[in-house]
Amino acid sequence: MFNKIVVLYSTVMIVLFGVAAVLVYQYQTQRILQEHTEANLKSAQVLSVYLTRQYEGVLGMFQQIYGDATLSDELIYFLNNEYENYLNYRLDLYYKNGEQRLRSFTTLLKNYLEQDHGIREVSISSSVNHFVMNFSRKNQELMNENASGESRTSHQQRNPQGWSFNREEDVYVYSRELRDPWTLKQAGGISVKFDHRHIEAWLDSQASVKGRLLVMTSQGGVLYDSKGVYGGQVYPYGLSRSPGDEWVMLDEPSKARVLQLGSSGLSVVGLVSKSSIESGTKNLRDGLLIITLAFIMASFAITFTIISKYSKKVQRIIRSMNRIGEGDLSTRIQMPGEDELQQISTRFNDMGDRLEQYIDKIYTTELKQKQAELVALQAQINPHFLYNTLESIRMKAYVQGAREVGDMIYSLSVMFKSMAKKSTVVTISEELELCKVYLNLFEKRYEGQLRHTLEADPQLLGCSIIKLLLQPIVENYFVHGFRPAEDENWIGISVEQDGSYILLTVEDNGTGIPMERLEEITHSLEGPVAPMDKDYASIGLKNVHDRIQINYGSACGVSIHSTEGQGTRVILKIPMMARGETA
Repeated sequence: MFNKIVVLYSTVMIVLFGVAAVLVYQYQTQRILQEHTEANLKSAQVLSVYLTRQYEGVLGMFQQIYGDATLSDELIYFLNNEYENYLNYRLDLYYKNGEQRLRSFTTLLKNYLEQDHGIREVSISSSVNHFVMNFSRKNQELMNENASGESRTSHQQRNPQGWSFNREEDVYVYSRELRDPWTLKQAGGISVKFDHRHIEAWLDSQASVKGRLLVMTSQGGVLYDSKGVYGGQVYPYGLSRSPGDEWVMLDEPSKARVLQLGSSGLSVVGLVSKSSIESGTKNLRDGLLIITLAFIMASFAITFTIISKYSKKVQRIIRSMNRIGEGDLSTRIQMPGEDELQQISTRFNDMGDRLEQYIDKIYTTELKQKQAELVALQAQINPHFLYNTLESIRMKAYVQGAREVGDMIYSLSVMFKSMAKKSTVVTISEELELCKVYLNLFEKRYEGQLRHTLEADPQLLGCSIIKLLLQPIVENYFVHGFRPAEDENWIGISVEQDGSYILLTVEDNGTGIPMERLEEITHSLEGPVAPMDKDYASIGLKNVHDRIQINYGSACGVSIHSTEGQGTRVILKIPMMARGETA
């Protein structure tokens, strides 16, 4: 039973700890996913701020060029003429205006380069004269497209309008046409080259990057890939908007967030892959597995220890019960603690005590009953021999004419025959009949000196009584109370009902009992049951009282009332039981 409890409890604990571990793992996984997603979104927002500033810087540069007529005229003249003519143009303006320092688009571009450290180079190309002027922080360089073997068409392909990625120089580029503000004819173009490595430096200084970041054009071209895989390529998975909280299948299942950068034509895509989440929760999973196993083992060990303790207690109770079943009534259980098993042990010990008391009671009752019969009938060793001998004597008395002697012998024979019966329980009628025979003998012996009366409720004659309860009381009268020198000796026996009890009263007009002796007898009756020993040879009041209490309980027994010189009354109280009933 206890093994089943251990297995069942362990199974329940395994299931509970397993479910708890799964719930904790799922919760932590969702938390880590949320943290990665929020961190990735924050990084994407930081990157979008950076790109928006770059785009706004480009727009600001163009607004300054076209917003200042001097700058725009100078730039258009530069694009439409040879470089020597442009220098002469600048000298004429200086001489004409008399200014020591003239505003120039070259100054504007150099200031622009200084303001944004993510710009690697600004290039201005001429559509008319086919040259390119490259501006960097350190120098500026004029290159003739024809001399370098490049055609106008190839230059446009290399620097298309809008955003693009230059794989040769490993930069992303923003290109735009330059037109004459008066004629709107195309004069050339301007390209701003951005170093993508500055993006990484910016992100490192502003946020902790989680997941993957992509910068894409509206055509799907990738300007920046934090993993370095799709840079300069068209992203193979269409992501024009955020797919929400669902997993989308890209290179692998991922969570995606798409941030559109206004009118710039760019979008920042933040990706958090499932594999990154799983790798982030690997330590958590292993830790939870170890902790769960540890808790399961600890729970099993504690449960096994407690169950083993109770199992040993139960086994002790079972062994004690087996010893009781084998007849060892002295077995008792010493059980520590204050639990139910200790209460069972206490009840078991109480049961053993009561069982011993009950067996002692029955055993003592039988011994006292047998002792009463032995003392009353010392000659019952061979009752048939006694019956036959008395019958022979009676018949001879009749033959010789001594009928009175024969009647006395007959009464004595009937009395001995009744007392020799093996049954210890008789009816009140049979007990009264024995007393009547006994009294008849004494009436014949003391002819004219003794009379007796017997009064009994007819409804009580069939009730059961222990044999030889009344005869010893009657015998005590002849031993201690009879007055042979007087002719008015009397003894009466009455049987009456008192509720659920029967009162058997033996009353006489004998010599009575002195006060001191009456107190001794009463004190003796109130004492404990007398033990049986080899010297026990009395079937008087104490014997009768003990047998009544052993068989019927402490509520029953013998009470005695006497007045010296006037007589004695002895009352026996027993429960009213039909024949065959036991107390």
